[in-house]
Amino acid sequence: MKKVIVAIAILLAIIVAGILEAVYIDRTFEKIDDDLDALTEQVKAQDEASLNTIISFSNWWEDTRAKIELFAYSPDLRSFSTALAETKGSIECGDFENALSKCESLKIMAVNIHNVLDFNGIDII
Repeated sequence: MKKVIVAIAILLAIIVAGILEAVYIDRTFEKIDDDLDALTEQVKAQDEASLNTIISFSNWWEDTRAKIELFAYSPDLRSFSTALAETKGSIECGDFENALSKCESLKIMAVNIHNVLDFNGIDII
């Protein structure tokens, strides 16, 4: 009987951890979507404040990426960091057209990474 209780407790812990991971991933990528939308608007307006926005977003992302990599791995996480750096470089050079195209790429990358890390019914099949 003790073994059954221990097994159920372990199963519940795994389920709770999975739910918490899914919630964390969803909230993280909601923030990414919001931040990328704000950055895109700044880049479209060729606002010089976009440099500060991308710097703070990049710093936040690096901290968040390190946390995500504790429980999930995807090479795309690091590719996202590279794409952020490219966007920052375009903004620093004043090439807002290139920065805008990179913002759109970042949005697509974020959706793809979210789909990879998130639990989907297709994962069961």
